[in-house]
Formats: sequence, structure tokens, C-alpha cells
Amino acid sequence: MKWRDASLATKFYLGGVCVIAIPIAIFVFSSSPKRYEPLWEFLTFASFAVAFLNLSLPQIPSIIISMGDVFTFLVLIQFGPGPALVTYWANVIGTSVARYAKKGGYRSLKGLSIHRLLFNLSCCSISIAAMNTVLNTVTARFGDKAIVPVYSAVALAWFLANTGTLSAAVSLASGKPFLSVWREGLSLYLLNFFCSAAAAGLLSLFFKDSFYKDSKNIWVVLLLVPIVVAVYQLYSFYVQKFQATQKHIADLNKLYLQTVETLASAVDAKDRYTHGHIRRVQVFATELAQCVGITGEDELMGMRAGALLHDIGKIAVPEYILNKPAALTESEFDKMKLHPGVGANMLKNIEFPFPVLPMVRSHHERWDGNGYPDRLKGEEIPIGARILSLVDCYDALTTNRPYRSPMKRDEVIAFFQREAGKSYDPDLVVTFIENLPRLEKAGQEVVIDNDIWGIREDIGKDTPILRPLEKVQPIQTYRKALGGDEQSQRDLYAVFEFARADIQFLEVKDVLSFIGSKLSELIQFDAAAFYIADLQNGVLVAQHVVGIASGPLQKLTMPLEQKLSGWVAANNSSLFNLDPFPDFINMTGDKPPFKISIIAPMNRGGVVCGAISVYRNANNKFSDDECRRLELVASQTALAISKCNVKEERGLVDKQTCLPNGYQLYLMFDQVATDAERYEYSIALLAIRMDDSKMRRRWGHAVGDEAVRTVADYLKKELRETDLLVRYASDEFIILVPRVDVERAEGLKSRFQDDLDHFKFQVRPGFYVSLPVSIGISMFSTDGSNLESLISTAEWRMREDAELRAAVRRGVRNLPSGS
Repeated sequence: MKWRDASLATKFYLGGVCVIAIPIAIFVFSSSPKRYEPLWEFLTFASFAVAFLNLSLPQIPSIIISMGDVFTFLVLIQFGPGPALVTYWANVIGTSVARYAKKGGYRSLKGLSIHRLLFNLSCCSISIAAMNTVLNTVTARFGDKAIVPVYSAVALAWFLANTGTLSAAVSLASGKPFLSVWREGLSLYLLNFFCSAAAAGLLSLFFKDSFYKDSKNIWVVLLLVPIVVAVYQLYSFYVQKFQATQKHIADLNKLYLQTVETLASAVDAKDRYTHGHIRRVQVFATELAQCVGITGEDELMGMRAGALLHDIGKIAVPEYILNKPAALTESEFDKMKLHPGVGANMLKNIEFPFPVLPMVRSHHERWDGNGYPDRLKGEEIPIGARILSLVDCYDALTTNRPYRSPMKRDEVIAFFQREAGKSYDPDLVVTFIENLPRLEKAGQEVVIDNDIWGIREDIGKDTPILRPLEKVQPIQTYRKALGGDEQSQRDLYAVFEFARADIQFLEVKDVLSFIGSKLSELIQFDAAAFYIADLQNGVLVAQHVVGIASGPLQKLTMPLEQKLSGWVAANNSSLFNLDPFPDFINMTGDKPPFKISIIAPMNRGGVVCGAISVYRNANNKFSDDECRRLELVASQTALAISKCNVKEERGLVDKQTCLPNGYQLYLMFDQVATDAERYEYSIALLAIRMDDSKMRRRWGHAVGDEAVRTVADYLKKELRETDLLVRYASDEFIILVPRVDVERAEGLKSRFQDDLDHFKFQVRPGFYVSLPVSIGISMFSTDGSNLESLISTAEWRMREDAELRAAVRRGVRNLPSGS
């Protein structure tokens, strides 16, 4: 971790250790005899040299095994704490240099973390001081000859001082509990320090005063070199094999999780309002599991798989229930409650290596025992299911739903505090609230693919969105609705004639006023609202209301895709006989007393116009005939609205290609650019111009216009829904392509030009021409941060591209025939 990325607590701790280590180092040197002899120099150099042969454990990369620890221990015994500290420092510096050199060569040393190196050197001072204190104390108690208890005590002191300081730093930097970090590789740490002490004890037997004074005997140490090299090579071979095996296992686990995720996404994609739910729940569950001390890879893999599969049983729930934007009826909720049991039964024949089934079956159990399907209580509920239950609810509360907006953080915290001990494990709730910022950050990093089926390009805008048939046939149903009394027939006929009349001189309010007067004759209601869609702001506005209780509805606004009326308008699907309370959740003042409603969409030609909502104060349901009449009136109202003020309605759309025009590009760019800056992604702007400028003169304007439409249709099919294609000029198009880099933008350019160069466009029966285009690219914000500069750069590059392509064509035409 870089210093600037460290938390304030981490910086304070690292700085405090470095400051404390200074007087400790001074004390160590001042209390040590100055015995810096040739043997010490040899051992210090050896400690530095063997640091380059260090090995990190593949399971725990933070643990470094180095032979230098043996020399540090030996120097402490033979020469005292001062020389031992210098030897220890040499080993740590060598280890740090070797680690970076192994990663990227010695050029990578410029990335050496100075604060980490200083902290490690400070830990050396603390460790040597602790070891020397214990050495003096135990030697005074047992004497010099009690090698085993003395060396064991010193090794234990070294272990505690070293692992304690390092684990505290890692805990603060990673956010993991101290004991969880300290326990990682505990046995291996103990083995390393005690083996180093044992090896140092054996070597110290050679270095008695009568032995090392003869300089020839120093070379006895070289006899250890072949043994060290052999052990190093054997361990390196083990590490390589272990890493290869771990990579194979990781690849299999990744493939396993991807397969599971794809299957689970099939259910997730059925529900348009919870799409992406399982991926977010997976991330939340994994983070919360780590926060409560679940750190084993098998347990975390089980949590990831359980989160992916927890809603797999929804495959047995009818889609109209999953997508219903209002509260479920009792019978519908009973069907919904089947999904945990269905999911567990679907998975029971799969031998998971982790406890997945209990999580799938029990993720709707409650802490107080009032959950389903088994009414488990308290700790009878598996810990994985308790975690899933909490984060499942958290995701539901913090995402858009048709009947409410996402909760704010304070509201979420208050909700879970109320439900602690009722719906959720109270201890788990405390941990969740303490780590809520961590979960929020993890959730923001989840990327959802909105085209899970990979068929977006195969679905055109002209694909009709039909009302799902449940128990009725449309011809029979609407025939019955049209066969009412004579007055009803006259009113419906008047609406029909009005919608087909030449009403371009009328305004939308005039249409709504006339239709509203007829609606009150066709359906009995207390209030009705004509909601008109404001697509630029993504909302519905009640532009016209009728009825004795319609006052509170005047100018009522709600988001598209949300509430009941917003859902109907956006999905082109009616809702009948539902409690309309979601429409009024965010209203200020007294809420309307309506008990039941019917809502029909006012859309035409794939354009969202709005919806008509009819309300009653009493709880008596609307008849089927009334529901169908509202649908008929809504469709005719949409037709009438599409005809009035035609010029005004076409202000943002190119009439010839039905593409957005340049005004839409300017209106939308600031919002797109703001989003790109906020979430740090690039945007490519492609300027495209048709090369054949003489086509209209040679073949006529009709052919030229058809060529433009053909290029527009081709580009629409090749782009994503998240891209913006506009007709910018007569033969020029502009495309905004978010989340692509220069390389991918160049790939789009090559594909477009290659396809259109080989396109067969019929200008006369039996005669075809290609439709070549020149393309220029500019990148936000590399080439500019405003639309004008981006278009200017792209058009300049487009002209360069046109000149280059023209030169290539001239060169090809001028080639000799024998070439």
C-alpha cells in the first residue's frame, strides 16, 4: 500500500513505531560491547547475501523464509545486541531489495516503499531489544550451559515481538481483525524462528573462543553451503509445483463460479427490477463474512456460490409475480415463498464442496423463528444463511423498486437496528453497521451486464411489446367491451373519430380535455389523471385530471419505471385493480384516499407518451369491460397526441432517418460527460461522412436519401443501446461510444468501413454500388472536454481519412495493368 493511500490510523501507527524505535536502537548500541570482529563481518555479509535466496510461502505471501535469521540469532549470542542489530538490518535490506528485483528487475527498485522499509528496520530494533532482554534474564536464571531453555525463550521473544508489530500494521491497513491476521501462518512462523534458533545453537558450538580465534576454522561454515543450496532448490521445486497446482485449482474454481453465475443469472434476468441483484448480494455477503471472521477460502467460496444460487428457485415462480410492481396478494406471496425449498431441491443432487444447500434453503428464515420454509430460530439458522438474509434485504432497500425509492444510509441503519433480534442476528447487525462503508464501496464496484442473453442487436426498436395474455383472448375481450349500451358506443366512436381527425392545430391540453370528458361517461371513478411523459427528465407529470376527488393529483410527478403509473408507461403494460398507494408515497401533505385503480399506457410507435390512471375511493373493483375500455381510450389518446403540434414533437428527431438530431446530441452530452468524469471512463466520438458526394446528382435525391437511411440502419444495428447515434448533417453522422478506449474505437472504424466498402446498395434494378464512408475519432477527455472541441477534432481527422482513402483509390486505379 502506498503512503498516500494508507488510513490515518495506519500512518499514525507506522510513524509511532519508527519514533519509538530510535531510542531503543540507541540503547541497544550503548549497552553492547563493541565486538565487530572479522567473524562478525563475515556473518553479516552472509546474512545480506542469503537474503537474496529468500522464499515466500505460496499460501501466505507476506511470510518470508530467509536463512538470514540464523545469522542474526548467532551474532546476538556471540557478539551482543549491537552487532546483531546491524546484521539484522543487513538481512532486512537485502530481503527488500531482492523482493523488488525478483518482480521486475533492478529497475523496479525505484518503486521501493521507503515507509515500509523504515518500519521493518524499526521492528528489527524492537525485536533485538526484546531478545536481548530475555537472553540476559533467562541466562541469569539458568546459566550459560542451559542452551535449550535459553535459546527457546529468546526465539519465543523474537516471534512475539516480530509478529505482533507486523500483524498490527497489516490489520490496520487491511481492516481485518488483529487476531485473524496474527493467526495466518502461525505454525510456520513458530517453525521458522525455532529452527533458526536451533541452527544458531549448533553453529555456536563451533564458535567457542578456542575455535574461531584460528581464522582457518572460519571456513568450516562453508561446509553448510551445499546443504543450504540443496534445501533451497528442493523448496523452490515444491513452491513451483504448489503454485502450478493452485493455479489449476483457481482456474477450475473460476470456471465453476462462472458456470453457476450464468445459470443463476437466467433467473436474475427475469426480474427487471432486481436485475444484478445476485452479483451485488454475492459481493456484500463475501465482505460481511470476512468482517465476522470467516476467512477460509473454502468457506468464502461456499458463500460466493450460495449467494449466486440463493434465488435459483425463482425459476418456478411465474414471471408476472416477479415483475409485479405492487404488493403481492396472499396467494401470490405463497407462490413466492416456495422458491427457497424449490432451489434446495434443484441443487440437492449436486455434490458441492461447500455448504451451499443450507444457505439456499434458509436465507428467508428469521431470527425470531417467524421465517420460512422451516421456521428455524436463532443460531439454528446457518451462519451463511443469516449473512445472506441480511445482505439480501440490504440490497432490496438500497435499489430502485417501482413502489419506492432507495433508502438513504441513515434510514437503512435505523431499519436494521429495529429488526435486530427480530428478523436478523443482532451481533451480525452490529458488525454490518460498523462495516457499512466497506460494503457500500464494494457494491459500487459491481459491474452489471445488461445484455445477459447476448441478443440485444437482434431485437429492433420495432419489436412490439404485447400485454401478456393470462386467461383471455383479446378479440373476445375487446369485442365484449365495445358491445356496451348505445351511449358507451357513441362515446367510444367520438373518441375514435377525434383521434383520426386533422388536429395539428390543437395542443396536448385540448386533446386531454376532450378525452377526459368522454372517459367519465365510459367508466365510473372518483378521479382520473392523464400522465404525460417528460422523456428529457425521465418523469411523468399529471397534465390533466378529472373527477370529484382529483384535486391532489394536479401536476403530480413521478419517475418513469417507478411507482405504478411510471411502470405502466415504461413497460407498455396495463395494471388492473391494484391499491394505488405507490403512486402517492412521496406526496407532501395528505395522501389521496383512493383504494383501487386501473392504469393503461398511452404509447404509440415505440414512443412513450404516458399513462391514464383511474382511481376509486371505495374498494369495489373495476369490471373487466371498464378495464378494456380504458385501454382503448388510452391507445386513441396516444394517437391524437402524436398528431397535434407535429412540428414541436419533431424538434429533436431527424424526420428522414428517425435518428436523434444534433440538438439531442448537445442536450445529452453534458450528462454523459459528467457521468464519465464521475466514474472515470472514456468516451469515443466518431464523425462519419459518406464519401460519394455525387450520388444525388448522379442517381437523384430519392436514391441519395435512401442511401443515407441505409447507412443509418446499418449503424443502428452495429451499436449498443448505450451508444448514441445522431444524424448531424446531410451526409454526416456522429456517434458517442462510452466505455471504449482508442484501440476499440479504431476497431469499430475498421469494421464500419470494411462492411460499407463491400455493401451492395441497389440504385437501379440489377445495378449496385458500395457506400464508403470516412471516419474520424476523438476521445473525451484526451482530445477535449467539451463537445465543440471533440467534434472539431473528429471532423479534422475525418477529412484526413477521406483524403487518404481517396489517394489510395487513385493509386489503385493508376496501377499498370501488368502489376
